[in-house]
Amino acid sequence: MNTKPLLFVLASAMALAVYAADAPKIDEKRIDLVIEQYEATGGTVAPEQKAEIQKQILRDMQRTEVLKNAALQAGLDKQPEVQLAYQNFEAQFYASQYFEYLKKSVTVSEDELRQIYARLGREIKVQMAAFNTEEEVQAAQEKLRKGMSFSDLIASLPDQPASPSDFISTQMLPPEFATVLDTIEKGKITDNAVKFQNMLYLLKITDVQKGKKVPSFEQVRDRIETQRKDELVREKVDKLFADHGLAE
Repeated sequence: MNTKPLLFVLASAMALAVYAADAPKIDEKRIDLVIEQYEATGGTVAPEQKAEIQKQILRDMQRTEVLKNAALQAGLDKQPEVQLAYQNFEAQFYASQYFEYLKKSVTVSEDELRQIYARLGREIKVQMAAFNTEEEVQAAQEKLRKGMSFSDLIASLPDQPASPSDFISTQMLPPEFATVLDTIEKGKITDNAVKFQNMLYLLKITDVQKGKKVPSFEQVRDRIETQRKDELVREKVDKLFADHGLAE
């Protein structure tokens, strides 16, 4: 009896079985990174659950790798539309990574945090005049230089937004307004127009008072730091856009 064909079939079956059972290998650091990113967003992983969670992440990654490899074997990476979609994804991915890089690289001194905190206790009354173009802003500024009051200026302009009638913390205003208003005093008008939602605004602080309920510095320190870092990141990104002729 010729046993060679049978042995060949058995060997082939064993080879296929081994191949089928050979799940893709995943670097453990990738699994650790997923957990670190989850915890960075406020999630918690109980020590007694960590092993099971790692196992599930590993399984999900292995399945993803199997699908990726199947896509490559099918030649999807050679298809023009897939390549374009990948380029779009790659650009979005690195853009988001650059934002995270900037967030980690910017720093705010303790003195600056306390200066910002000091402004938290300040409540203001503010008037605002809205314009569509820079030319309209310049015309309004010329009227103010000639002695027109800010209230009369607003009354002379069509379709103006209602200014807040009560005292308000600048923290309750859009960041674009708050950043500027925190730097000027009672009776002053912003030197330059503030851009917000495709409109330009001149702002004036008409009154100031000390806030009645101000949390302690320790209670709001982290929030102040996060907001200030976000502002610094936004400034860096805006400058980068401007350097490439993409300023809004």
